Amino acid sequence: MKAATNSEVRMNNRRRLLRLLFTSGEMSKQDISLKLNMSLSTVNYLVKELMENELLTTGTQLGSTGGRKPVCIKPVNHARYSIGAEAASDVVRIVGLDLGAHIIARESYPLAQENTADYWRKLGELISEFAKKNKIPKNKLLDIGVTVGVTMQDDRVAARKEKVQEYVFDMDLARESIGMPVHFRHGTKMAAVAQCRRNESAKNFIYIYLGAKISGAIIYDGKVVDFSGINGELGCMLTLNPSDSVRVDSIFSRKILCKKAGCKNLPEFFTKVKEKDPVCTPIWHTYLEQLTLFAHDIFCLFGWPIVLGGSVSPYIGDDLAFLEEKVHEYYAFEEIPDKILSVSSLGEYGSAVGAALVSINRFFDSDI
Repeated sequence: MKAATNSEVRMNNRRRLLRLLFTSGEMSKQDISLKLNMSLSTVNYLVKELMENELLTTGTQLGSTGGRKPVCIKPVNHARYSIGAEAASDVVRIVGLDLGAHIIARESYPLAQENTADYWRKLGELISEFAKKNKIPKNKLLDIGVTVGVTMQDDRVAARKEKVQEYVFDMDLARESIGMPVHFRHGTKMAAVAQCRRNESAKNFIYIYLGAKISGAIIYDGKVVDFSGINGELGCMLTLNPSDSVRVDSIFSRKILCKKAGCKNLPEFFTKVKEKDPVCTPIWHTYLEQLTLFAHDIFCLFGWPIVLGGSVSPYIGDDLAFLEEKVHEYYAFEEIPDKILSVSSLGEYGSAVGAALVSINRFFDSDI
């Protein structure tokens, strides 16, 4: 194996230092040295270089037992900004992050998705308006991340046997029409990336996205497994009822949920559920029962915690205890964790957050 050059070692050390500070916040040079197993002289050199690039600055002054008081090194979160957008079936969700991955703004805009130049041009305009409204300087804006509901494989669309319109996505047309540097990713994988960064869950868990479609991701050791491959396509699974062989998508899609109830959108549907509407309430209870069985089967496969995200997830909170109880009831073994299910705090914006995070990670990995 070829040994790394001095330049490569220095670049890797710089990446590690940046990731540490922008993830963990300010700390002393001594703490940086200990956490990264890096000599203090190397830390001093890198800190000086990154301060000159306006990515780091001095922070809190610490106490001292004698001599000069040490000063923490602080990341400059506003040094760069990243925008992520989710191009969902009937809405565009946009999130702005600073370099520390803090959400500075988020908005949703009704826009029916179409595989046309006009649609992608409008999406580009929405992103530009979002940046202007939230005073994000163009010279500090990283590449735009956009997520789509089609499966991506190695930066291309995975070909499906079903040639239906909702699976059609012309990446070249979209990139040209948006009119700014952009990268495209699978929506669910990006939501899982965002969940990993939030550090709310175990290192190993399953992420289930409940939105216009149902999809998922496998997270092992804090990372999404096979980041750019075809996996976690839960919606493509078939139900086990031989007389009704349908894909799981047809059970958990929010569009079908609303269609069954005759509602325009989820807020209308769940308002009626709260009012104990005789049509919507049993539909929601059936959804929960089916979700319980599905979560149980996923847990049987992996034995890992399950995080629920996507546009339906914010409405599950009140029923989470019921879901947990039923999964425990169905499970065949006596030993089972007290808590299996949780709801992502990112809700419907997880996908957009993940897309923005990719640009931040790319920036840290670049030759800054």
